[in-house]
Amino acid sequence: MTKRIIRRRIKMTPAQLAEWKKDVAAIEDEKLEITRWANDCRKEVEAQRETLAAALRKAREDSGLTLEELQEKTGIGKSQLSRLLSSGGKNPTLNTLQRIAGACGRKLVVTLTEK
Repeated sequence: MTKRIIRRRIKMTPAQLAEWKKDVAAIEDEKLEITRWANDCRKEVEAQRETLAAALRKAREDSGLTLEELQEKTGIGKSQLSRLLSSGGKNPTLNTLQRIAGACGRKLVVTLTEK
């Protein structure tokens, strides 16, 4: 069963209409600001993922492991490893990152810094 939307025309005084238009404009301005903020956050996360992927690639290369050897040591599928090493993956868990670091003879360290 679908809901039917009933729209009613509401009568407003000129002052109420002006206030309503002002509110709509403010909402549109906020929407643009929120969209810009979300895009900035997305770009920052993508940059962090690329930094992570570069660090993972370097650790694997420095350890001399092939992708197949890394797969055997971590138990992580080759396709998932490839995604992690190329783009940081979608959202790797700390456990996954620890397994990769350990297999490469590294220790995973997470640091919080000031912005």
